[in-house]
Amino acid sequence: MKNTFKKTIRFIHLWLGLTTGLVVFIVCLTGSIYAFQKEIKLLVYPYYQVEESAKGRLALSDLVHAYEEQSEHQVLRIYDFKEPSRSTMLLTIENKAYYYSFINPYTGEILNEVFLARDFFTIILYIHMNLLLGEIGTQIIGWSVIVFIISLISGLILWFPKNNRVFKNKKGRKSQFGIKINAPKKKLTYDLHKVLGFYAASILIVLAITGIAWTFTWVDNALYTAVTFEKKKEEKPIAIDSTNFRTTSLDALKEYVLPQREDKDLFIYFLPNTNTEPVRVMSSPGDDRFGNSDNYYADPSSGSIISTKFDEEKNAGQKLNSLYYDIHTGSLLGLGGKILVFLAGLIGASLPVTGVMLYMNRRKKRKKKKRIVTETIQNEEIIEQKHEEMKNKIALLWLFLAVGFILHHIYGLAGIYFGKELAIEGANGETPGWAHYYRILFEIIILILSLASLELTKKWFKITSFVWAILLGLFNTYHVVEAILYEASNTSEIILLGWMVAVSILLILSLNKWKKIKN
Repeated sequence: MKNTFKKTIRFIHLWLGLTTGLVVFIVCLTGSIYAFQKEIKLLVYPYYQVEESAKGRLALSDLVHAYEEQSEHQVLRIYDFKEPSRSTMLLTIENKAYYYSFINPYTGEILNEVFLARDFFTIILYIHMNLLLGEIGTQIIGWSVIVFIISLISGLILWFPKNNRVFKNKKGRKSQFGIKINAPKKKLTYDLHKVLGFYAASILIVLAITGIAWTFTWVDNALYTAVTFEKKKEEKPIAIDSTNFRTTSLDALKEYVLPQREDKDLFIYFLPNTNTEPVRVMSSPGDDRFGNSDNYYADPSSGSIISTKFDEEKNAGQKLNSLYYDIHTGSLLGLGGKILVFLAGLIGASLPVTGVMLYMNRRKKRKKKKRIVTETIQNEEIIEQKHEEMKNKIALLWLFLAVGFILHHIYGLAGIYFGKELAIEGANGETPGWAHYYRILFEIIILILSLASLELTKKWFKITSFVWAILLGLFNTYHVVEAILYEASNTSEIILLGWMVAVSILLILSLNKWKKIKN
């Protein structure tokens, strides 16, 4: 019964991992990249910091006025730092496009305006959250992460040995907790998957749960109930009588909020969208720590306080909710926590890769066992081995090509998703048929060819694959030449298209070599 249970768990672990592996790889990798976004920005981007001036900071109303004289963007939020060397950051909008505008708090001079659709870390964040596919992408990520949690739990079950006596001797403990670097390739792959997965599983499960709590309301409600033992109640937004917003109200509000807490460094002012909304200020220890935040609500015309919500007034459920970001990014534990999240993300991204490698090794092993011994066994084994090597290589190249098309499709969506308005003649708000045909031809068919290459060795299939690869190669070559001629400044797109041309050439050469091998 125990063996049957393990076999069932192994089956579940394998197919859940293969099903969501690509999504998990993207989510974990982008999560690792984003872990140190604050530190990298402060190091790389000079407009994040300014020189302190003896004249003192400008009042917020004067700062907003100075900005509006230099830019036509509408101000939505103000990120005001207590730290003297930090520039003030504004979230602004123009023609449905969002920007981060950086302004010197001592002079009112605009230092830089960053279009979010082209900001590296913003794009990384939204790939991590929804693959730049909007609500559909959010659902894909959410359910894939739920499957990943099940896969991690099943992996932990498989990690435990059949006999607990393994833990009683040094050799046994080393096999469970250590990785033998100089071991054969297959054994090393197995150890990397099993041992690294064990070390990172608990951290990845916590990160995954806090991630899907943002995606699914029912997860957030379940976590709230788990720590409070009561159903979460919907909080009604604070409404006021119709009142016009005055920028001078920000000065009075800042004068009240600033001395309230000595441990708060960042004050985010949410300007009202309508005349019945108050001004809201959220104060937190920094721009990567939001768990210990306080909220203030004020009259938009005078800045007088209407209501407050201090951190110590939150119940356990509300406190947990405010800590999601800090836990998910590791900032709750400072630099050490970020390093943990970074390493866990890299290990999480490696698990689908080593898992697929283990699966391919098992397939090879099974096929070798099934071979019938005949007088021509030696020649058949050589031919079969060549087929296996070429099939795996070609399947991987097809997969690389499909990923290239998917990434290029996502790349094209980035500007639209972040608010860039495009007028396409004849558009009616629905995806046209040609767009579906495009994705079927250049993504789905390629993925089918990748999978079919592992199973089919017929001559007709080899020739069909060869012709299709040539057509795609010509298309990719034309596309990269077109990009160089007309979009020479778009370096990242040219690199991506160049990579796809290189993959196409390798694929054509491999298919040509494969079709020469006799069946």
